[in-house]
Amino acid sequence: MKNVKLIFVLLLMVNCTTDSSEVLETQDDFGPQMLSCVDDLPQVKITNNGTLTFDIAVYGQDYSELHAENLDTTAESDWLELSSNDIFIVASNDDVDGQKIQLNIFPCESVEVEVDENNILLISGE
Repeated sequence: MKNVKLIFVLLLMVNCTTDSSEVLETQDDFGPQMLSCVDDLPQVKITNNGTLTFDIAVYGQDYSELHAENLDTTAESDWLELSSNDIFIVASNDDVDGQKIQLNIFPCESVEVEVDENNILLISGE
């Protein structure tokens, strides 16, 4: 009976220990991502999935123009690094009058905005 208890305790110890390589892999997965961004500027990318061409403008909180671009259908902007955290994105053309999205984005944050298939300006994924 004493041997059975000893074997049981040994089995519990073996089953409760973690493989150190798994722990290292988990730490490696999070390390570079967490350290890669310290104070990078916030970024926005705008995609036109609509049926019309749109004039896109990005304004800061003080209404200064930070970026302006004409996006054809199926076109997308580059990632735009913004010097302001509080921004307005406006999409307009001859048929659609000034759709607007207001964003408060933080350093290191990346946000994708799109004109959807119904020509509506929205934040991607919402």
